Amino acid sequence: MRIVGTRVGDRSVTNSSNEADGDGADQPRLSFPQTHPSDSGTVAGSRRRFWVACVPIFLLLIVLLAIQQSSEVRTPPPPMQTFVRPPSKLPLPRVNPPPKKRPEPLVRVNVTPGGVESFQFEIRGRYEFTSLESNQKMPANLDSGVMTVSATKTGLKLGSQAMGTNRLEIRPEQSPAIRVNGHLYRGCMRLFQRTDGKVSAVNVLPIEEYLASVVDSEMPAKFPEAARQAQAIVARTYALYQIEHADPKAMFDLLSSQRSQKYLGVEYLDGSGRRLAGESDSSRRAVEATHGVVCQRHQKLFCTYYSAVCGGQTTDGRAVFRDAIDVVKSVPCEWCRESPYYRWTTELSYDEFQSRVLDRGKQRNKKAVVQSIREQSDPQKGSISRFEIDDGQRPVSVTGIELRERLPPGTLSSPRFRIKLEKDRIVFEGQGHGHGVGFCQWGAKGQAEAGRDSLEIVRHYYPGAEIATLDY
Repeated sequence: MRIVGTRVGDRSVTNSSNEADGDGADQPRLSFPQTHPSDSGTVAGSRRRFWVACVPIFLLLIVLLAIQQSSEVRTPPPPMQTFVRPPSKLPLPRVNPPPKKRPEPLVRVNVTPGGVESFQFEIRGRYEFTSLESNQKMPANLDSGVMTVSATKTGLKLGSQAMGTNRLEIRPEQSPAIRVNGHLYRGCMRLFQRTDGKVSAVNVLPIEEYLASVVDSEMPAKFPEAARQAQAIVARTYALYQIEHADPKAMFDLLSSQRSQKYLGVEYLDGSGRRLAGESDSSRRAVEATHGVVCQRHQKLFCTYYSAVCGGQTTDGRAVFRDAIDVVKSVPCEWCRESPYYRWTTELSYDEFQSRVLDRGKQRNKKAVVQSIREQSDPQKGSISRFEIDDGQRPVSVTGIELRERLPPGTLSSPRFRIKLEKDRIVFEGQGHGHGVGFCQWGAKGQAEAGRDSLEIVRHYYPGAEIATLDY
C-alpha cells in the first residue's frame, strides 16, 4: 500500500490505494492534525497506523479473556453456616419446645399427730394469713415470741388474737421461720380446728426439702453415703405414694411420727432446751444425689415399707399390710447383724401378761390362768409370730402384731419372737426392730460397707422393682 499525505488547511487528506477497500478506495479521508510540527508526514502516518492496528488486537484479547472466564467451572465457596433460612414467604419450620418439668410436689405433714388440745407456736419475720374457708387474706398482728394455739367456739385462737376461722394458712416471707412445739419448719403452716375440738398443725413444703429432714430423722448420720441415698429413694417413694392415695378431703398426707416416717424439721429443741439439727449437709447431699428417683412396679409407685432391723429375714409385706404388693416380699438379710436388735430378749411378769392378753369378759372365768403357749409359725422364716394360748377354758389365737399392741409400749421390739413360759414370768426372744417389712436400714448400712451402691441396696429389698426418675 502506498500512502501520500497532502496538507489542506488545518486538516490533511490521505489517499490510499488498497484493493481491499473496494469502491471507496479513492475517496478522501480526514486525519487529525499533527501535534508536533517537526514530525514528518511519513512518521506521523506510521504511528497512526500502529495504534489503529492495536485497537482490534486489544478488543480481541478482552473478548478471549471474557470467553475463558465464562467457560471456567467454579467451585462454590463453603457456606457460612449449616442452617439456611428459607424465603420469608414460606412458613418457618415448627420447633417443638423442650418439655416443661412438672412442679415439685408439695407434701402435707401433720406435725401434731392425733390432734392436741393446744400447741406452742412461734413465727419470725413478715408473713401473711389466709383463711382456707373463704380463701381471703386476713389482717393479723400476732403476739411476739411463743404463743399458744387453741380452739374456741368461733374458730382458732393464736395467743390473744381470735381469728374467726377454723382453717388458717400462715405463709412466711422467708423460710424457715415457723416453730411448732420447738421444731423449726420450712414452707408454710396450716392450722385446723378438728371436729372433736382439738387443733392440728400441718406443714406444707416441697417434697425434696421434706426429705432432707426425713433422711436424718430416720437414719443415723454415721451410716455410709450409699445407705443414706437408698433411704432417700425409699422415703421419697413412700411419701409420693401416700400423696397419690390420700383421701381428697383429708387435711394432710403424712404424719411426722413413725406411724408414717419420722420428720423432725430443720431443727428442734430437746428436753433440756438444746437446739439439735433435724437435717444436715449430709442428708441434703443424699437427697440431691437421688433427686426424683423412686421405686415403681409396672410404672406405678408402690408403698415402700421399711423398718430399722429385719433380724436376718425381712417379713412378707402381704402378711402385715393390705396394700403391700408382690415385690414387698420376704428376702434374706444378714447385713444387719451389727445392730443391737438383731436378736433381743425381754420378759414380763406372769400376772401382767395374763391381764393384758387374756379376755376377762363375762364369758371367761376371771381365775383363768395361762397353762400353755404353742407356736404356730417360725419367725426366722420371715413370718409374723402366731401363738395359741390355752387357759384351760378355750384356746386363744393371737399374733405377734396383736401382742405388741396389747403389751406395754416398748416391751416387744418387733412382731417376730418366741415365747418361753417360766414359773413366774414370760420370756420373749425376738429378732429385729419394727415390723420387718421391706427395706432394712441396718441391712442397708451393712450392704453399703460391703461395697454395694444405693440402687443395688434398694433392689435387694424390693426384688423386681423398677427404678425411675420423675421429671420435676
